[in-house]
Amino acid sequence: MLLGNKQQQRQGRFCKQSGNHKTAQRINWQATLVHPDNRKQLSTAIYHQQSKAETILNIIALDTSGSTLASEQLSDAKAVVQSLCKFFYQQRQRIALLCFGNQRTDWVISDSKAPFNIDKILSAIQAGGGTPLRQALLEIRHYIGKRRQAQPAEKQTLFIISDGRSRDKLDDIRLDSTVEIIVLDSEKVAVKLNKARDLAMRLEADYIQLFRLPT
Repeated sequence: MLLGNKQQQRQGRFCKQSGNHKTAQRINWQATLVHPDNRKQLSTAIYHQQSKAETILNIIALDTSGSTLASEQLSDAKAVVQSLCKFFYQQRQRIALLCFGNQRTDWVISDSKAPFNIDKILSAIQAGGGTPLRQALLEIRHYIGKRRQAQPAEKQTLFIISDGRSRDKLDDIRLDSTVEIIVLDSEKVAVKLNKARDLAMRLEADYIQLFRLPT
């Protein structure tokens, strides 16, 4: 497992998830997603040490470019989104879902309580074309900036599910350092470019390979 560069700085504790509160402690997603108890579904969360509960918005950026059609990458990514949303629903947390592919971006969910069933939304998502990664990151940065103004007490967690295969220049892109970022690498092809790992390093994000998640 290739770990994100923040992982060694964190201390966590185990806790079974519960939906009995509207605010939640911040979850250590790096440790939670690879925990063996979560083989079938997300049931065990590992939380960051913190002094008080926080309101959290979970932003999911899903790569829907043509490269994700290889080796069932998009299907695997959708399954992860489905599992995350089910968990967010149980935690009574809010989500936003941004799809980026075919040289365009689309806020499928701009801000909503996590739905009980996201299957219909996911089944309507199609893949193709190029990867507008730069545009997606700029939109996310703008979106987070607006959220900070409207909800100053809210914490944002960003999940980027992508193989990172984009020709976009990202040298000047920076996201708010207080946002927890997890890059989930969907690349499964034989010849790997490791673009998602490079993206995680650039964003100072945690990095997880999708195929290494418990199944």
